[in-house]
Amino acid sequence: MMSAVAASPLADLGAAGQAASSPSRRAPFTIAVTLLLLSVTVFERFGVNFGSYSLNLAIPVMYGVLLFAAFTGAIAVSIPRLVIYLLCMATAVTSMFLNPDRSSSTSLMLLATIYLPFAFVVTPRSSVTPEAVLRIFLEIGFACALVGIAQFYLQFVFYRDWLFDYTGYIPTVLRGPSGFNTVIRVGAHYKSNGFFFREPSGFSFIMALALVAEHLTARRWLRLACFALALLISYSGTGLLALAIGMMVPLNRRTLTRAVLLGLAALLLYFLLDGVLNLSFTLGRVNEFGSERSSAYIRYVAPARLLHDTLTSDLWSPWFGHGPGTITRAAMTYEFHDPTWAKLLYEYGVLGFISFQVLLLAICRRSPAALSVRAILFAAWLVMGGHLLSPEQDYLTLALAGLFPVASAEGREELSPAPR
Repeated sequence: MMSAVAASPLADLGAAGQAASSPSRRAPFTIAVTLLLLSVTVFERFGVNFGSYSLNLAIPVMYGVLLFAAFTGAIAVSIPRLVIYLLCMATAVTSMFLNPDRSSSTSLMLLATIYLPFAFVVTPRSSVTPEAVLRIFLEIGFACALVGIAQFYLQFVFYRDWLFDYTGYIPTVLRGPSGFNTVIRVGAHYKSNGFFFREPSGFSFIMALALVAEHLTARRWLRLACFALALLISYSGTGLLALAIGMMVPLNRRTLTRAVLLGLAALLLYFLLDGVLNLSFTLGRVNEFGSERSSAYIRYVAPARLLHDTLTSDLWSPWFGHGPGTITRAAMTYEFHDPTWAKLLYEYGVLGFISFQVLLLAICRRSPAALSVRAILFAAWLVMGGHLLSPEQDYLTLALAGLFPVASAEGREELSPAPR
C-alpha cells in the first residue's frame, strides 16, 4: 500500500519542474508553507472563537495556502483523491440520512471542510520541494524542542501558571478549541508540553516524528539529542509509540538491528537518568492497559468495548454507523477516548472506515516522504488520538506526505488543473 522511496528519504520534484518556476514565486510559497506548519504546531492553541464554536487556526491557513496556490496557477486537482473524497462524503451523508434525529450537521460540515484540501496538490510551479517542506518542519521542531526543554527545567526555579498553560492570556476571540489536558503533574514536577502545544502527548509526537526525520536526513547529533531529551520529559506514550513505529518501518534486517541498538540505548538512558528524570513513571505506564481508569485503557481498550456493545444496534449501523457527531453522546454511558478508527466505525460504519482509510493511504502511497515518516503519520491519524476532526494532525500529514507530491514518470498522479 505504502511504497518506499528507493534513492533517498525524499525524492526530488524534478529539475524540469523547478526550472519552469520563477524565483519570485519561491519566497511567497515558502512563507505560505511555513505558516501552515506553524499553525499545526506553534499556534495550535489559536483559532477563531465564535462563542459556541471555535475554529482551529489550521483550517483558514490551509485554505489560504490553497487559494494562494490557485492564484499563482500552482495547484491541481488529483482526480483519484477527489473521487475517493466524494465517496467518503457520500458515505457520511448517507449515514446522516439514515440517522436524522441523532446526527450533527455541524460535524458533517466540519468533516467535509477539513478533508476537501486532500483532493488538491501543489505543483512544481510553486518551486517548493518536499525537501524544503521537511527542512522547515525540522527547524520548527528543533525550536519547539529547545523551548520544551527550557520549560521543563525552568519550573524548578521559576514557576508561573503561564509556563505550562498560557491560554488565558490569548484574547478570547483568538482562542482555539478548549477541553485539553494541558498541565499534567509527574510526582513533584510537570510534564513538558513544549509550551506551545495543548497537551504533552502532542508535543511528544512532534518530537518523535522530528527525531525519525532528522535521523533519516541530516543526522545532526545535537538536534537528535535535543529531540530525544524533549521526548523523554514529555512522559508520553504517544511519542514513544510513534518512535517505535518509525524505527521498525520498513521491516528488514537493517531495521531490526537498528531497533535492537535503540532498545539498548533506551535501557542505558533509563539506568543513567531514571533518578534525575523519574523515567520509571513512563515505563510504568505499560500497566495502564489493564486499569479501566487509565489513559491507555480509555484510549485503546474502552473504544473497542463501546463498538462491541453498539455497532449492531440498528440494521444499517454496521455499514453506515450511527450518524455524524453521535459518538460524543456515547460518553454519557462509556468512559473512553474517540480515536479515529473508533469514531469512523461508530459514526460512519465499515464503509466509512474503509473509505477514509483509502483516502489517507492514497495520500501516503505516492508520497515523497520516507516510508517510516508516512507510517508514523498514518498510525497517528488512525490510532493515536481523536484525529478524524483534528486539522492539526490532518494537515501535518498532508503537508509532509501529500501536498507536494513526487513529479516523476512512475509516481505522477492523474491531475487536472484547478479552476482559477
